[in-house]
Amino acid sequence: MNARRNLFFIFLLLGIALTSTAAQQVAYPYKKEIDSLKKVLNTKQKIVDRARVLFDLSYYYSFSDSTNAHYYLDQGLALNGKAPIISGMGKFYEGMFYMDYDLPRAIELMESAEGELAAINSLEAKKLRARALNNIATSYQWQDKHVKMLDVLINRALPVAFDANDNVITGNIHYKIGMNFWNNLQYVEANRYLNDAVSYLKKGNYDHLTLNEIYKLLIISLHASNETEKADSLIADFERFSKKHKGELPLGDYYYIHGTHYRFKKQYDKALELMDKAIEATIRDKDSDPRSWGGLHYQRTLINIAKKDYKAALVDLKNNVEANIKSHTAFFQDSLNLALAYVKIYEGLGDYPKVLEWIKKKDVLQEAMYNRKIRESIVGYEVKYQTLQKENEILSLKAEREKTESDIKNTRIIIALVALMLILIGYFLVKNHQKNKRLLQQQEINNQQKLLDEKQKQKLMSLDAMLQGEEKERNRLSRDLHDGLGSILASIKYKVLDLQLINPHDKVNSVLMDMDYAITEMRRISHNLMPEALRRFGLEVSLNDLCKSLQNINTKIELQVYGSLENLTLDQQTHIYRIIQELIYNSLKHSGAKHILVQCSMEDNVIFITVEDDGVGFAPHILNETSKVGAGLKNVKIRVNYLHGKLDIRSEIGKGTSVDIELSV
Repeated sequence: MNARRNLFFIFLLLGIALTSTAAQQVAYPYKKEIDSLKKVLNTKQKIVDRARVLFDLSYYYSFSDSTNAHYYLDQGLALNGKAPIISGMGKFYEGMFYMDYDLPRAIELMESAEGELAAINSLEAKKLRARALNNIATSYQWQDKHVKMLDVLINRALPVAFDANDNVITGNIHYKIGMNFWNNLQYVEANRYLNDAVSYLKKGNYDHLTLNEIYKLLIISLHASNETEKADSLIADFERFSKKHKGELPLGDYYYIHGTHYRFKKQYDKALELMDKAIEATIRDKDSDPRSWGGLHYQRTLINIAKKDYKAALVDLKNNVEANIKSHTAFFQDSLNLALAYVKIYEGLGDYPKVLEWIKKKDVLQEAMYNRKIRESIVGYEVKYQTLQKENEILSLKAEREKTESDIKNTRIIIALVALMLILIGYFLVKNHQKNKRLLQQQEINNQQKLLDEKQKQKLMSLDAMLQGEEKERNRLSRDLHDGLGSILASIKYKVLDLQLINPHDKVNSVLMDMDYAITEMRRISHNLMPEALRRFGLEVSLNDLCKSLQNINTKIELQVYGSLENLTLDQQTHIYRIIQELIYNSLKHSGAKHILVQCSMEDNVIFITVEDDGVGFAPHILNETSKVGAGLKNVKIRVNYLHGKLDIRSEIGKGTSVDIELSV
């Protein structure tokens, strides 16, 4: 049973489909392109443009009309010598023409074209080089030289394609690399390159038939790699692609892709229905390519194997798959997939001599592919076959012994199974306990973090309320001083002035001078509490007024503002104003500076503030002594923290002080 299960697993993983080839063609493929090129043929004046059109016509006709393909190729080759690039271009298209008839000749022409084009430093030459190398690799693939194909693609073609900066060429080369891995059943690697191929091709003017072929490969390799979600997503993408190119793609391919998808989804009846529709569409399109026909029936074979309809699977495999493979040059992987299918069918039919025959063929093929010895599974089938041959003799001669050994064996198996179940139960209980413990620990960490966040939020709310309350109180006091006490002082001044006019007196003049000083001092205090300019004209004007009002004959204050501060809210402007105000006060009070530089700039929602003086400075360790830090600097730190900012104070005795602040607004 173990050997049988191993073979079934290998079959599912490896025996997915026959090797991919060029895309199936609808009737008269590239008709739109041919009609378009014929219209521009007589309008092109430059000789290189004319050659390019002729060669493209030859290429597109090669899919449906070899006579016209040869005709336009000869016309293009007749222009050789008219321009340097035409010779290399001609050899390239001539090589493509010979790919269907003479692969060695095609490779020789492509290599010659690549050599000539390498000497021409132009984007068109680079693109043609990349295409030539891509076709050389394809020719090696058709000769079943997959290692050589991969070497050309990765080491020669891909670097040139990247240099040419052409998404379509790069996508085609990724497609060929992915197809190489796909053909060798290395689906993980194939997925990577095929997905990249789709991405590159969609960026450029891709060939819809090539992209259609990639979808055919990718749906199988994704399922084979157990990437079910990606396969579902690919089907949705393929539906959009099919609608975009409705009428331009083979209908058989549409049913083929969906039928394959349903096979992996284990919806076998639906898969079989779609695969039959694909076969009918292929017949209607008169597609006589043996590989296309064999590929469709191979999928039908796999579906019937999955349904355990081994007789129907055998009919398809013998009459429609094997025959079509033999009628065409078979790739190595085709033979291996065929052998895998026969093993599974004959196993289902109970024909173990046939199973043994095909499993030997399969193992020989796998040994060649993987460079290793024949799998142990063949030994299991040999033992099984010999056991069946001698079963009657064994049963008659050793019936009692077999029964006893069977009972002992069954008892041991039961004991082993019970022990295994207990071990597994214990293992899962321990794992579950560990998991719950980790979840509880993580939950505790999350709760602690939430608590910290809530405390921080409350702290910020309290700080905001404190600062808002402080600003409201300042604003109220400012209005009371200006509107209340200011009005009273002004009224008293005018009354004394009237008295002075009626009865002039020196003492009255002295009182008037005192009144003017009181009014000026009242206005200064009101301005410091809440500058009117901040509300009316904004931060920059207010800072300018502040610096002018605070500088004196001993200390010059210079303000530099960079960037626009107009978008800041009044609340943000007020905090910035208070920070700079406190820093200037500190400098004037403690530094004895002759010059104070104030810089304020804004860049990408970040405010940068620098207040620098040339005063006496102080020892940095003072900042670490809380008792020596003044209320002004504490207020600065509170506002900086509130605005999620950073504060950096640098000072040295005798060399002044510099305060740098960075605020997020």
